[in-house]
Amino acid sequence: MSPTPRRSPARVSEQLALRFPLSSRAVFENFEPGDNVELVRWLQGSGEQGTGLRGCYVFGPAAAGRTHLLQAACQWHGARGAAIYLPLSDPAVVPGVLDGLESLPLVALDDVQAWIGDADAEAALLALYQGLLGLGGRLLVSSDAAAAQLPFRYPDLASRLRGLPAYQLHPLDDAGKGRVLARLALERGLTLSDSVLEFWLARSDRDMRRLLEQFEELDRAAMVAKRRVTVPLLKQVLGL
Repeated sequence: MSPTPRRSPARVSEQLALRFPLSSRAVFENFEPGDNVELVRWLQGSGEQGTGLRGCYVFGPAAAGRTHLLQAACQWHGARGAAIYLPLSDPAVVPGVLDGLESLPLVALDDVQAWIGDADAEAALLALYQGLLGLGGRLLVSSDAAAAQLPFRYPDLASRLRGLPAYQLHPLDDAGKGRVLARLALERGLTLSDSVLEFWLARSDRDMRRLLEQFEELDRAAMVAKRRVTVPLLKQVLGL
């Protein structure tokens, strides 16, 4: 009986990319950097600096933009070579999917904290790191906490991830959030005045993910009612 042919790394990475596609909006041009300018510059230039493994460890709270930045880096560098983004918090992403990805120029792993403490998962991460190191690839990792705070099972993996250049992702202040919302509105043919933004941000919980959900609600309401986005519309639609 002949052995089952092994799928090529290129085929595997293509299937994974189709399963976890990059958002068309997740590009550096759509990212409001705020206090994260140095991180954005590093991610944009990481393809030309240094030799061997060039990686980065990004950590910060939910909705701070970790996913956006990892996907943006994949699209930025993917234009010059293959790149793949994987959300490790997704149950469909199991340790075996990392097999063969060391041949890619760039691998971006989101929410690495979801795998820390699991022996099989950590072993797969360590193997990928070693493979990328040997082939000169890049590894971008995100987490909700600094690497020093994660309960690693394998010291070798801990030392490697803790040795990557680390950047804490700082959430936007109200002015930055306002610029994001105003840019989105402009793209949709809407106008958000300063007074509307001030009213909105003063009465919201300021979570960026929730603000974007509220923006979609406002956009739909304004389209249906054929109205400008005003304070009365904010009160009516969002209950502020």
